[in-house]
Amino acid sequence: MGIFGKPEHKPAEAVPHRAPSPVPTTAAALAPSPAPAPARPSTGACIVGAKTTIKGEISGDEDILVEGLVEGQIQITKDLRVGPGGVVKAKVQAQAVVVSGELVGDCHATHRVEIQASGKLLGNIRAPRVVIAEGASFKGMSDMSSRGEEKK
Repeated sequence: MGIFGKPEHKPAEAVPHRAPSPVPTTAAALAPSPAPAPARPSTGACIVGAKTTIKGEISGDEDILVEGLVEGQIQITKDLRVGPGGVVKAKVQAQAVVVSGELVGDCHATHRVEIQASGKLLGNIRAPRVVIAEGASFKGMSDMSSRGEEKK
């Protein structure tokens, strides 16, 4: 628009012709993009919540944190952590076991078992390394022999 609201007349300039961009016609191209997947917890652990009870067998290849109640058997290739409010009444086999809550049952770890000051373990331990913090409760037998010594 020109001065005083009058239309401005200019000679037409040569504008190069542009082809319109192609418009997607497939259903996939027209569909809205999916929402991003929710991020996994940074710990990468399976968590049994404080208000959750599991009865049966748990097996797998990832860390487990128990804040609720687990009864039965746990057989994993990674670490088991029993949180301060967690209770495990099971036969346990894991790479490492850390007890801050309560574990009732035999415990076999390929690397170590640690009972923290707030922890209580009632059962037998078999692991090459056992750590029992001051104030922890443990009743049972511990076997710290390595696999080579067991065969003799």
